[in-house]
Amino acid sequence: MKKIFYILGMMLIFSSCNFLDTETYDYLNEENIYHDEESCIAGLAGIYDVLGESGCYGQMLWADLDAGTDILVYNREFGKDYINTYNYNYNNTDNSLKTAWVALYEGINRANDYIDAITNRSDEECGGSKNKAMFLGEAKALRAIYYMNLVAFWGEVPLRIIPTKDLSTQLLKKSPQEDIYAQIISDLEAAEAGCLQATELSTPGRISQTAAQALLARTYMWQSGYPVYANTWNKALEYARKVRDSQIHHLYPASNGVNGYQAYFINMCSNNYDLSVRESMIEVEFYGNGQTQTNEAGKLGLYIGVTQQYTSEDIPYAYGLYDATKYLFRLYETGDARQWWNIADYKYVSDGNVVTEEPRTDAEKQQEDGNAAKWRAKYIPERPLSRNNSSINFPIMRYADVLLMIAECANEVNNGPTQEAIDAINQVRQRADASTVALGDFDYSSFQKFCFEERTRELCFEVPRRMELRRHGADFFKNQIYILKDQSLNEQNKMIGYELTSVKAVPAINFAPKHIYYPIPQVELNTNPICGQTANW
Repeated sequence: MKKIFYILGMMLIFSSCNFLDTETYDYLNEENIYHDEESCIAGLAGIYDVLGESGCYGQMLWADLDAGTDILVYNREFGKDYINTYNYNYNNTDNSLKTAWVALYEGINRANDYIDAITNRSDEECGGSKNKAMFLGEAKALRAIYYMNLVAFWGEVPLRIIPTKDLSTQLLKKSPQEDIYAQIISDLEAAEAGCLQATELSTPGRISQTAAQALLARTYMWQSGYPVYANTWNKALEYARKVRDSQIHHLYPASNGVNGYQAYFINMCSNNYDLSVRESMIEVEFYGNGQTQTNEAGKLGLYIGVTQQYTSEDIPYAYGLYDATKYLFRLYETGDARQWWNIADYKYVSDGNVVTEEPRTDAEKQQEDGNAAKWRAKYIPERPLSRNNSSINFPIMRYADVLLMIAECANEVNNGPTQEAIDAINQVRQRADASTVALGDFDYSSFQKFCFEERTRELCFEVPRRMELRRHGADFFKNQIYILKDQSLNEQNKMIGYELTSVKAVPAINFAPKHIYYPIPQVELNTNPICGQTANW
């Protein structure tokens, strides 16, 4: 009988004592477990655990696999030849692709095993019917999240929804995206029915009913775009409205004179969660510094963050490997608080053993790019500071995204913006101290473009950028990547991109149409030769 390895360090994502105090298991035989509430909880935590792996939100999904787009570039000349996913010089043996693929399917396989086992357990073994529905709902939502990432980066992939026990269940051809979306929707509908309300949870680390609804809205919106064009904008709007109308989630407000957008991320970097606001709907939660505390730590603020490579006891060491682009910088109007938060307006300097934070000079700011600084390690509370690990969480879904989905979907459903759409987008912009817009400012096409740009301003480095580009069409994807080239000029004939000799222009140099999707890793083809490769690869 196949045995399953569960690492249950992520038990810490659950705030109630019964989750925190759950025993950590080693190798488990699925026939001999899940006969009591405690082991059911432990198995569920094992599925959550994969979210924090380096192949998932621990690193790959917001760094290696999403860099080299129009908003995020690798910034080191000496390392560019090793970051092949960034410079579009990869093939199906690339280690970053392998690491992400293996992690995502590990999460799916754990979910499949768990769902199969819990389905066959009695209500009593699960601690009651409500618990059983909750366990199944969260497990299916997690499976949906893993598949959403596979679709976002690979498109067509093998659809595995039963436990992989032998070769017969391993050998599968790629499924059309329509079929994958159908499974994601089915799983999220089960989650909507079974998951607890967010008000019953004290952490965004678990999936709630409204979180499932928000994911449903995102799924219906994604499949309405390229290449499926399912025209399910109305369903996306329906589910986004459900979240809004619940009145459970809100935008984080200004705090102590700090703009609400900035205050939200300070709060996140400081490991605080405001139960009265609940802007975060799903977070991948990391814990400790990986040095003196648990190794359930991430890389946010260190790999993507403000470069700080001096020895200091007081300021976290940060590689700061990725920069925001000139294109992103120029999307913001003067006074938009998001501009100099998402792009660093300060740097670190060293005078001997003393490291200090200094504002970037006016000349440096005029370069119109800099470190992607949405997550800032200086707010990490754990001490001593670690060189390679942080406790900063990653937000899979925020309420701001829900409002922006309402705006975009209402425009699509009504063939033009509505007051509802304007009100939703203005909520996001007002929080950022950006100017508000009016219904009469737009027609269908101009508001569609504005929604795309507003999503970029608000959600940069969070929602998979490749998916944000691709759903608008293959040509749109290509043209956005080409923005990095030096011949990309704005209406004033001013350069937006970079000199072709610059490391930041490398993605556009190597980009080809096949790159809108990643190739199926060789590790999959070795064990599943009937899978088939991604088109054009």
